Amino acid sequence: MTPNRWTFFALLARLVVGGLFLVSAVGKIMDPGAFADEVRDYQILPIASTNMVAYILPWLEGIAGLLLALAIWRKEARLIIAALLLVFTIAKTWTYTHGIDIQGCGCSGGFEILDAIYDTPQGILTNVVLLVLLGVDYRAQRVAARFRRIPQPSADVAASEVRESA
Repeated sequence: MTPNRWTFFALLARLVVGGLFLVSAVGKIMDPGAFADEVRDYQILPIASTNMVAYILPWLEGIAGLLLALAIWRKEARLIIAALLLVFTIAKTWTYTHGIDIQGCGCSGGFEILDAIYDTPQGILTNVVLLVLLGVDYRAQRVAARFRRIPQPSADVAASEVRESA
């Protein structure tokens, strides 16, 4: 695939993943109490820490999503989001395998349109697809780095070559 196609697919992947994280974070930031209740439903964390998670996690998601979508600190944003997706996937899998019925997974930030892709067991598949999209962005960044032009030698190197040839 040509670098231009990789660039297009990377942009698309960053906008989808970063956009989903940003939009989901906004709803959680607006209502941290509801998000804390959703975190408690997983029965994984101690109750005392769920409020802290409910206040910190959405900001981390939103900032990472925004940075990824804008390709600012792209590698770092991609790494944070990948780590979050892995944790979310493990948490969802844990609840399903332990028969815990969660009413809302806490993933959508209260946006009903996002509930359809997150709130069911297919939310695990959604997380895997988002991880694949992060992989597409990673691969595109590697391809782009390979096709960059070779930098021109500096004036000092050029001057020393002139002296050697004279």
